[in-house]
Amino acid sequence: MQRLLIAALAAAVCLLAASPSVAHAGKPCYDRVLDDWTADGQIDGTYSKHCLRQAIKHTPEDLRDYSSIIDDINAALLGGVGTRNGPNGGPGNATSNGTNQRPMGATEAKRRAERAVPHAGTPGSIPDSSRSVPLPLLILAAIALAALLAAASPPLIQRARTRFARPRPAPQADR
Repeated sequence: MQRLLIAALAAAVCLLAASPSVAHAGKPCYDRVLDDWTADGQIDGTYSKHCLRQAIKHTPEDLRDYSSIIDDINAALLGGVGTRNGPNGGPGNATSNGTNQRPMGATEAKRRAERAVPHAGTPGSIPDSSRSVPLPLLILAAIALAALLAAASPPLIQRARTRFARPRPAPQADR
C-alpha cells in the first residue's frame, strides 16, 4: 500500500514538473498590447491601464523612435480606449469626460489628439524659432574662423608689406 502511494505521489510530482507553470503559460499583457498594435497600427483589444503602462515601458526603441505606438498607447490610456477600468479605477466604460455614456473609439481618440496638437511628430509641429542655426554651432564657426585668420595672417601681412613697400630712410651715421 505504501509503495503504491509513493509511486502515485512520484508520478504526480513528475507530471507537475514536466507541465508548464501557469505563470509561464501565456504572454505578458504588455506583449499582447504590442502584438495588437504591430498587427495593424492601432490598439483594437481591451487592456487594463496597467497593461498599457507596461507596454509603454517595454516598447522597443525602434518602435518608440520611428512609429506612433507611444502616442497610440497614451491615447488609449487618456481616452479610455480599450480599457477595462472606469474613470475612478473601477469597472465600467471610461470616456474622455469621465462619464459612462459611450466609450471613445481609437479613431475618435486620434482625432482629438490631432486637434490638441496639430501635426504632432511631423516637421510642421516644430516651432519656427527652433529652425535657426544652434548657438553652439555659431560659436564653433566663429572659433574656426578666428583660427583660420590667425593662421593665414602672417603670409598676408608679408605680402602686403612687399606690395606696398614704403621707402625707408637711410640710416644716419653718428657724428
